[in-house]
Amino acid sequence: MADNFDFDELEKILERVREEQQANAEVSQDAKQEPVQNDAFEPLEPPKTKEQMRAEMLHSKPPEPEKKKSPKPKKAPKPAKQKKEKTEKKQIKMPKVNVNTDVIKANFKTRLLPVVRSAFGKVFTKKLAYVLIAVAVIAGVIFGGIKIYDYSKVAYLKPYIQKYGVDYPEGIRKEFCDAYGMDRKAAGALVFDDLDKEISVGGSAKNGAGVMEFGSTVLEDQHLRSVALDSSELEEYYSTAKAYTSASQRIVFKTLFEDEEYQVIAAYYANTNPDNDNGYVFPYNSWGNLTERSFKSYIDRVGTRSLYLTDVKTDYNGYYLSVNMPTDKQPDSRFVLLCKRVDGKDSFNKIKKTKQNRRIRQTQAWYDKHKQKNPYSLAAKWYPQIYTDKKRTKTQQLTAEDFKA
Repeated sequence: MADNFDFDELEKILERVREEQQANAEVSQDAKQEPVQNDAFEPLEPPKTKEQMRAEMLHSKPPEPEKKKSPKPKKAPKPAKQKKEKTEKKQIKMPKVNVNTDVIKANFKTRLLPVVRSAFGKVFTKKLAYVLIAVAVIAGVIFGGIKIYDYSKVAYLKPYIQKYGVDYPEGIRKEFCDAYGMDRKAAGALVFDDLDKEISVGGSAKNGAGVMEFGSTVLEDQHLRSVALDSSELEEYYSTAKAYTSASQRIVFKTLFEDEEYQVIAAYYANTNPDNDNGYVFPYNSWGNLTERSFKSYIDRVGTRSLYLTDVKTDYNGYYLSVNMPTDKQPDSRFVLLCKRVDGKDSFNKIKKTKQNRRIRQTQAWYDKHKQKNPYSLAAKWYPQIYTDKKRTKTQQLTAEDFKA
């Protein structure tokens, strides 16, 4: 049968089928019908040659009509159970912890307490536990009491702060709160047994008050402090050796924080005019924490000017106060008292004997007036060297500029 098959006739049939399909497609487009997914919308394959058609008829079955492609089904939404599972997993990650005090107490009695007892043996008992708790309570009360006590120490400052609007140094005594509120340079008061009076010390000499020399302070311990008075009342009690042994020799410096007791150990006249002594003024109002070498030089120079020698031991670890005042006995001069602090390890012992200093160092003007050679003419112009930090590792060399008014 294959040999008698007319391929030309078959080709004509296929050509008519193609023309009918194309005509149907145009009609459906004109009618604006919704497109249906079928083979008519797929591109036509190019016509096959006679050789291809003959080969297909001889070796294979006639082609079956292609099946229409069905649209892909939409994915069904995931069941709600899956979402619940996810939320349950999240809750598992962040569980809520319920504190059961009964369980904690049971664990303490059954687990922790036996371990502690086994560690400390029979020493750890219920009675001891109560004792430890009592000690802890008492300690809390004590520490709380200390805090209350510390607060009570500064509570008195509140009205003064409101009154003057200033910050007060910690530990300031109540009796000086008004003075400090009115004068931030207030330092306390000097009490002289010889005068039976108290002289306030601040930032000015008004109303007969003393003045803390520049660089001197009571806000911290200093090796040497200097106070200037505007009255010469003390001079008559210490200007001669006889007057000195008759004087009380005692001065109390009531600072902002505590009472400091001093003993007068030297008295001398200091020049204030550099023209009288080859351009030099001895720094009688020295201040600060002097280096040990500088302190020895200071004591030596005070000793050469002292009116009498008291033979009081001056150790470097002590504290000293210099008090200067005006004088009429020598021109361009100040009368100076050097005092040593005697509270603490040292006790006050009044000195009954002194030695007259027969080689008092005078100014160049004095030697010229008395037509004498100045034995100190070649001496260096000394100025103190002080420490500038609390650890005493850094120093500063003071000069004449540091002592100018």
